[in-house]
Amino acid sequence: MAKGARRGGRVRDKWRDKQWLILDSPNSFGDFGGHHINYLPITDTTTAIGRVVENTLFDIKKQDPADHKTKVFVEIENINEGVASTIFKGHEYGKEFLRSLVRRGSSMITHIHNYTTQDGHEFRVEIIAFSQRRINSSKKHELRRVIHNLLSEKIPQWDLSSFIKQVTDDNSDFNREILEKGKRISSLRHIGIKKTKLVSSPKSPIESSAIETESETEINEEPETSVIETESESHSETEINEEPVEDRAKAL
Repeated sequence: MAKGARRGGRVRDKWRDKQWLILDSPNSFGDFGGHHINYLPITDTTTAIGRVVENTLFDIKKQDPADHKTKVFVEIENINEGVASTIFKGHEYGKEFLRSLVRRGSSMITHIHNYTTQDGHEFRVEIIAFSQRRINSSKKHELRRVIHNLLSEKIPQWDLSSFIKQVTDDNSDFNREILEKGKRISSLRHIGIKKTKLVSSPKSPIESSAIETESETEINEEPETSVIETESESHSETEINEEPVEDRAKAL
């Protein structure tokens, strides 16, 4: 029993103060963007902006049940009349699916590096591969080199929408190409992009102009401080020059 009920007072139900917010999928998902994907209880709309919400790829596409294994993270960007627009923050394999890939007697190879898309979005990309049997260090190193070269070649050619499509779809051209090149080095059971995370995104024109204005004001204020320092130095020099005069007066 709650403390308020024991004292005979009324217990406040916090859920009555909450409001339900409708989450839209990011527009960068192309044909699947801008659709309602989830409902979120919030207390205040101002504090809800910037909140990261976890969904599944099936919640966005609603096509293949196998998409339940992929988690998609979206961040609330703007709220208008109870509907929140979101941006893509990254994705990752579900723990159950990742656990099902582990086998005894095989090797796991991982590669993590930052890459930037054509429109300036920097992502931390983690690729994971599982071999049919154990492989030595030289083959692991060769596989990581092939993965890095392919990512360095492809990602700078994609915009954000193309990047999301290629990394989240198991049947994308990129996943098929990386599997084909990986099998030339060793017999692989699985290879794919385990996780992506948005590290930085290009600044909007309003933000960049505000930063330029601040830098200009700082540059214009620098000479004033130098003048003040010069005046203080001149005062200190006069004080030093006046000391011998006082000493002479005392001597007389």
